[in-house]
Amino acid sequence: MSSWNGFGGLDLSGVEEASGYQRLQPGTYEVECTGAEIKDTATGGKMVVADYKDVGGQGDIRMNFNVVNSNPQAVEIGMRQLKSFLVSANHPNPDKPSDIATLKGLKCKISVGMGKPWRDKDGNERQSSEVKAFMPVAGQQTSGGAGGGNVDDEIPF
Repeated sequence: MSSWNGFGGLDLSGVEEASGYQRLQPGTYEVECTGAEIKDTATGGKMVVADYKDVGGQGDIRMNFNVVNSNPQAVEIGMRQLKSFLVSANHPNPDKPSDIATLKGLKCKISVGMGKPWRDKDGNERQSSEVKAFMPVAGQQTSGGAGGGNVDDEIPF
């Protein structure tokens, strides 16, 4: 490890620039979960935030699973989506995953589609790609239950 002697002494001549974030566009991808954590929502709930990276190098995508929310339907949808991911990725215990760290490294296929249009803080209409379904990797045994299914449900909030 080199010692730090201030920004003026920083030498980046032997370093390649990062390629930057490339969000996955609509299609089907084999992905690996590169990280997962529990975060607070703006409305006082909790969500599991999982990051996925395409094993073919096409890009990344993030998925939020509502697990605590004042809207019971949002929780039901979030839990169903999380269970689909865990089953499709062959988690050792998809009914009681126990430790959030067990999500990292799981692999499955995802179907990516376009989400509903929304307005940003400046009032501009935007639309982003999002995970629509989880599927097992070909030849991979799942841990039981239905792995795919339609997860493009209406969330009424």
